[in-house]
Amino acid sequence: MIKGLILALALSISSFAFAEEVQKEIPADKDVHTQFGQCQHEFLPSNFDLFVWNIKKAEAKDRWARDFEYFVPKNDLILIQEGMIDSYVPNVILRQKNFCWDFATSFLEKDGDQTGVMNGSYARPSMVHFLRSPGREPVIKTPKMVLVSEYAIANSPFTLWVANIHGLNFVANKHNREQIEQVAAFLKKHEGPLIFAGDFNSWNGERLAYLDEILGKLKMKKLPFANDNRRFKLDHIYVRGLEATSTTLHNNIETSDHKPLSASFRLK
Repeated sequence: MIKGLILALALSISSFAFAEEVQKEIPADKDVHTQFGQCQHEFLPSNFDLFVWNIKKAEAKDRWARDFEYFVPKNDLILIQEGMIDSYVPNVILRQKNFCWDFATSFLEKDGDQTGVMNGSYARPSMVHFLRSPGREPVIKTPKMVLVSEYAIANSPFTLWVANIHGLNFVANKHNREQIEQVAAFLKKHEGPLIFAGDFNSWNGERLAYLDEILGKLKMKKLPFANDNRRFKLDHIYVRGLEATSTTLHNNIETSDHKPLSASFRLK
């Protein structure tokens, strides 16, 4: 009995020490949003292309950069999860000409490197708003971020709202759901077309089901992908008020543990 208590206490102290060691800095609200790059257009074309990718903090470095620089010029909207503001990634991003970028920081490492979600476009957004998840990841106590951007669209009286999510992962389903409901409540304010995409961390059936349930109330539908052999379907694109003319799951890309998604749209 006493040995068991001593072991439990030792494990508790060890866990506390580990948590202290890996504790991340959460930025104040005023320090979350960073903008960089330059774009010349005030609106998206009525037919446009979207690219969505969790880049795993660009750990593959130059191999990742080659893939990134291949896809970016082919698209009008770029949604990135696990993006970085460090000594490497921004230099690659800024080589993409005529793009505006908005970054929402989740947390900072001890060396000051920032990780978060990032939206990029040829068109200048008229509104950018971040949402910090209500819950936190265990141990390191970090939030996940959603970044919502608003864009004018050619030949449309309505604007487009685009929400880019990195969903809570190692938490109970109810906490992941709370984050989805938080975003849905914000998107409910918009009457025009919507895109909600990114890494939802929807790695079980319950999470997949309530995604469809909650976003279905906003009349959003999930886009299907051919040859979708992913073991865990974490990344999705939900839309409303747009017609998807094509979708692609890029199974050949190996520079992240997530496969990129792309879709082409036109106004309904």
